[in-house]
Amino acid sequence: MSTHTIFRAYRYQLLPLDRNETKDLYLNFSVEEIVARKNDFFAEALTHLPKISHKRVEVNISIEEVQQDFFRVKLAPSRPLTRETADSRREKIENWPHIEAYILNNPDDQLLIIQERVSAFANTDTVANIILRGTRVALDQIGLSLQIESMFNESYFWGLVNQYSNRITWVEFEFITPNMANISKTLANTLKNLGKQTNAVKEQLTLRSDPSSSLDIDQSNETIQGLVEYTSKGAGDIKLKIKGIRKRFQTSTSRREVHLSGIEITADANEIVEIIRAALK
Repeated sequence: MSTHTIFRAYRYQLLPLDRNETKDLYLNFSVEEIVARKNDFFAEALTHLPKISHKRVEVNISIEEVQQDFFRVKLAPSRPLTRETADSRREKIENWPHIEAYILNNPDDQLLIIQERVSAFANTDTVANIILRGTRVALDQIGLSLQIESMFNESYFWGLVNQYSNRITWVEFEFITPNMANISKTLANTLKNLGKQTNAVKEQLTLRSDPSSSLDIDQSNETIQGLVEYTSKGAGDIKLKIKGIRKRFQTSTSRREVHLSGIEITADANEIVEIIRAALK
């Protein structure tokens, strides 16, 4: 029986730092030019990754452009081990547990999947943050902001709504100002335009009922459904407060995964891309 490696799924968006044309341009590029070439600029920024460290831990990073718009990133943090020798001494030995991440940099994909391996990194979010920090300076200089969010199962949110009907008192939607038309079709135009008109990279919408009542969250509400669908595709997170339950529920706890076998990982690049797309469509 073949073993599979689990990859956590994320989507990233590249937004202009400043949509105001009257302000200084970045390296003489207009906002339209920056947006049109955003994926090229991101590909260039990825070359800065091997120079980054994480919390004083040395991390070996290599990046390979397997084919156009498809990158393989290998990360290996230093995690020394202590062993006991035959003469009862303790000595440290080198240990570099490695993981892989794949980036689909096509403008219609912008997908990032990160291998889960706790001996290397306790959380895949750490790797996403390494990519975020490692590309920030280069993207800042060109006038772009990188936003990365995990993808989650839309059904998880609606399952909570059905399970706790008449008990939901608070819902908070946090989402990236959309810059990918193919995943934001269902998002209300007022929400799309608000972020762009105010130069926001993220928006937050909170619904709160009176303490003695509850929210009426229904899938037939097009605005709510559009928000849930958009955020689930890797554009944000939703938090809920249920009457009688102290903890808050978050959709980010229901993350989507891609499972790749050893054979698939070593397959042709086109095949890997299609496997990832099929798993996350």
